[in-house]
Amino acid sequence: METKGKKLRGDLMKKVLGIVISHRKLGNSELLVKEILNGIPEIYERELIRLTDLKIEPCRACYRCLQPDNDCPVKDDFNFVMDRIKRADAVIIGVPVYILGPHGYYKMLTDRLVGMGNHVKQTQGKPCAIVIPYGTKGWEGYSKAAATIMPRLLQMKIVDCWQVHSTLPGESMLDSGNRKYARQLGQELFSGRIYQPGERDCPFCGSDLFRLRAGGKVECPICGAKGSLDFDNIPNFSGNSHFRFSDKEVAEHFGLWLNQMKQRFWAEKVSLLEVQKEYRDIDWWIKP
Repeated sequence: METKGKKLRGDLMKKVLGIVISHRKLGNSELLVKEILNGIPEIYERELIRLTDLKIEPCRACYRCLQPDNDCPVKDDFNFVMDRIKRADAVIIGVPVYILGPHGYYKMLTDRLVGMGNHVKQTQGKPCAIVIPYGTKGWEGYSKAAATIMPRLLQMKIVDCWQVHSTLPGESMLDSGNRKYARQLGQELFSGRIYQPGERDCPFCGSDLFRLRAGGKVECPICGAKGSLDFDNIPNFSGNSHFRFSDKEVAEHFGLWLNQMKQRFWAEKVSLLEVQKEYRDIDWWIKP
């Protein structure tokens, strides 16, 4: 009876999931995630996933996951990861910068969210903190903009997107300020805190990348918000009405448009196969 009682209490206890996206054991991504988890009150159960220890394959664009309640049919660990994210009450993501962007495994995971409509009801509004260690100043690249896409698709509440300069394994913990901030982030994970973009970031998604358009206009490539450049090139999005991650836009793209394209494919399959047939016998592939 005691064992059963412990299991029941564990099932009812709130959980915080840490996702470490790095092969390096005890590297900065892992240490920063663990330090944030250390700051969370003891009433929460902690779980850790090292994503690089799992098998995450590329999306096959089969679109089966667009059907309601369908899991991804690829036989790897994606459904396990999504199940743990949905069971968690909050998520901490630690992902290092490699060549000007986040670890490729993170992109692989994000690409599998074509069927995010089957997950979002269980992830919407959950706190998510992202910590991004990078080794060389000026080489952060597009990492911050890319790192927010997955939690935005899952409509989670981003608590922070924290970039940490730390080159050597464990170097992030030599800075007492990093330790203190990580603990504070853990303490405030469930406080209602929301990530506040800087004045030169997109106010809707927090991206620090923009496309420059004609006539002094500017567009956020992550969320699609459109605005203009004010004095000193500070972006102004006050007149924007478009946000790619809004309930309406997400429903239109993932629930309507992609399904329409799937139906169009079946309607035009014969003619498309005729186009492909012309290239079928061209065989220049090489393998090791």
